[in-house]
Amino acid sequence: MKGHNLFIRLLLPAVVLAAAISPTNLNAQCQSGNCQNGTGKYRYNSGTIYTGQFINGQRTGKGKMVYANNNVYEGQFNRNKMHGDGTMYYANGDKYVGRWISDQPNGKGAYYFKTKERYEGDFKSGKFDGQGTMHYPDGAYYTGGWKQNRKNGQGKFVDPTGKVTLGTWALGKLVNTSGSLASNTNQSERPKPSTTKPDVTGLRNCGVVSCTSGKGYYDYPDGSRWIGEFRNGYPHGKGTCYYADGNRYEGEWVNNAPNGEGIMYFASGRVYGAVWVNGAAVKELDSDEQVPANPVRMESTKNVKIWAVVVGVGRYTSMPSLKFTDDDAYRFYTFLRSVEGGALPEEQVAILVDDDATRANILKKMREYFLRADENDVVLLYFSGHGLEGCFLPVDYDGYNNKLRHDEVKQIFNESKAKHKLCIADACHSGSLNYGGGSLAAKGPAPVSLQRYYKAFEDASGGIALLMSSKAEELSLEEHGLRQGVFTYYVLQGLKGNADTNNDMLVSIKELYRYVYVKVREYTGNIQTPVLTGDYDDDMPVAVRQH
Repeated sequence: MKGHNLFIRLLLPAVVLAAAISPTNLNAQCQSGNCQNGTGKYRYNSGTIYTGQFINGQRTGKGKMVYANNNVYEGQFNRNKMHGDGTMYYANGDKYVGRWISDQPNGKGAYYFKTKERYEGDFKSGKFDGQGTMHYPDGAYYTGGWKQNRKNGQGKFVDPTGKVTLGTWALGKLVNTSGSLASNTNQSERPKPSTTKPDVTGLRNCGVVSCTSGKGYYDYPDGSRWIGEFRNGYPHGKGTCYYADGNRYEGEWVNNAPNGEGIMYFASGRVYGAVWVNGAAVKELDSDEQVPANPVRMESTKNVKIWAVVVGVGRYTSMPSLKFTDDDAYRFYTFLRSVEGGALPEEQVAILVDDDATRANILKKMREYFLRADENDVVLLYFSGHGLEGCFLPVDYDGYNNKLRHDEVKQIFNESKAKHKLCIADACHSGSLNYGGGSLAAKGPAPVSLQRYYKAFEDASGGIALLMSSKAEELSLEEHGLRQGVFTYYVLQGLKGNADTNNDMLVSIKELYRYVYVKVREYTGNIQTPVLTGDYDDDMPVAVRQH
């Protein structure tokens, strides 16, 4: 992450400098001028050179430091530390201009990336922290809250077309959208949230009487209402804040803001549980229950079999609904039942859509099908739905419970004895996916092309392939014109033969990825980037071409 790299870049010069001025640097020397009280040039043993003002032998005042790694700092120093206004020119082409405290950016400043991004705003201990604006090369920008190099709090994102998204970010992720409109949209036309306040009959009005302890309620000037515990006359402890904009927070509260464990219920329907510090989410909460792992007997045969679990989730209660994920799942299921997809019989492929696609059901079906596979077989998971970093979101995700972690998926893949393993995921932040092919025992004589398909599994080396719809930091898009997820649409087009570039009547995982990568990037204007990772054979077959 660029912010993380920034912190490392800003910290390293201080470390290098500390080594340079230590007593063990016997070769350090004043090369010219007065390096005690005045202006001079001093070379340190590391090769770092300082030219500027000294007081009592310490770098104090204006000066220039040229580091051995070719970073260059020009600005103010105080007692051997970069302190005050200054500019750091990094050897990689980046630049920071702004305030420094004790060798780190602190206060107002601007960071210019070589890649043309530009952050302007608050810094704390060398990181983006406070209020700031990030400008992107394509003209898009985000302005709002930041915490430790990540978007955090209320903010506004404007894309290259001028479309504005107003919302709340937590740990770098958009967790609630309070508005999405074109740049010329009349704000007065937007629907206003309900400001109905909860009943407080029988509770003390702690805005009128002093509540040193116990429970009561308090109405904030902006129209928000706190109902809960008080300490020394102020809201403090556990309770509920009903915000004027329709959001609701339940949990621990200190200094008029979420502080501790709590859950935010947004007016949009999104639910987000986190550990909060002064109103900012610093750690996402996770309390998913363990799913019993019942024993499954492996089915050993000489023939290659494909075992598949297909999942599509569109009707969420704590997330915006998706329009085409169930269609994506049914289309993928239909493909697997066709000759091109291996002609899987019903007993080798499970489909879970919407209400059936709970976390427990998905894990249960994965174990039930994938652990039956032997050393000749292929296992495949297809998931279409919402995703957060490190997890897929089943239908029973409530913003707090029941995430399907990528680690859980990989664990079942690792337990499976299958030779080939594939996971294809059309979900935002689909950062961990695995490949598992398929096999089938068709009724009656199998077509020659189908026999070649299964023979190709035997010839290819085993492994796991992870075909993801987008990078970890990207969103995956649905398209009304296609009436599908963009990624799934091109996956199916490729599997049906469009990706067979060498015309051998088989589609390999490498051919599929190259086709999908080009098509998705082209269709989305380079906003979405499919990713293929894992330990796999490039020739691993994923489909057989019929025409």
